[in-house]
This record gives sequence, C-alpha cells and structure tokens, in this order.
Amino acid sequence: MFADPLDAETPDIEMDADEVNAFLRGQGWGCLTMARDSVAYSIPVSFGYDGDSTFYFQLQTDEGCEKLPYLDATTTATLVVPEVRPPEWTSVMVRGPLEVLTDDGITEALAVIGDNAWFPLAPWSDGQAPTHLSLYALEAEELTGRSSAVGTLTD
Repeated sequence: MFADPLDAETPDIEMDADEVNAFLRGQGWGCLTMARDSVAYSIPVSFGYDGDSTFYFQLQTDEGCEKLPYLDATTTATLVVPEVRPPEWTSVMVRGPLEVLTDDGITEALAVIGDNAWFPLAPWSDGQAPTHLSLYALEAEELTGRSSAVGTLTD
C-alpha cells in the first residue's frame, strides 16, 4: 500500500547538509533540466559528484542533437536526484551554472565520474558507432533535499 501524500502522517523532512551529501554520493543519476526561450528540456543523466559542490556529466553532443541549443542557452540548470521505495521517498534538487569543461577540468571530472557515476564512460554498446561526448560541470549554488525517511534510504 502506498502512503497518501495528503495524509498528515506522511513525513516530509528537510535534509541537512550531511544527509544530502551522503544521498548524492550514493545515487549517480538524476534528471538535468535546461531551458531555452522559456521552454524546458530535461534529460536523464549519470553524474559524478565530488562530495562538495560540483557535479560532472558526460553528454552526447553530436552536431544537430536536440540538447545542444539548450546547453548553450542555459544560464542556471537544475538537477533533480530522486529515489522512491514506497512508501518512502527522497528528492534532492541542485541548481547552478552549467559549463562545458576545457582541458583544465577534464582529469578531475573523469576521476569523479569514475568514482560514483551510475553509468560508465563510453555509453555505446559493441558494434555501435561512438558518438561525440563532452564533459560538463554544474557548480551547485543551491542544494536542497527533502525526504519521508531521512537516514534510511541510503542504507
């Protein structure tokens, strides 16, 4: 049986910084939302989290792909990282600028992605032609979390 979200007994607890950090280190995927001309565009992404405030993504950026104009136009992106194990749930929201990485940030990004991203590098399967990948960083300016069961979902 699922908890009724309107039921006063269903907890809705704001997570503290340590709980948010622990949750994010154990997830490795979420939905990244960008915007262009007042139109939102969300994509599921695997991410690496440095444990402080930076999130790293490898994104397919082939010429003509739908997300490129959104990546270029977005000044503040939102990453939502949910987990649902009925009746419990947790959700963390991260907001901040999204930037393509240059040579300076690539080594650290790859290390962090390798450490805790859900999806490994090189997302194509055998026999499938490789695509162009770019590395991006989101620097958290806002990081908030709420849960129905703080401390139990990351166990």
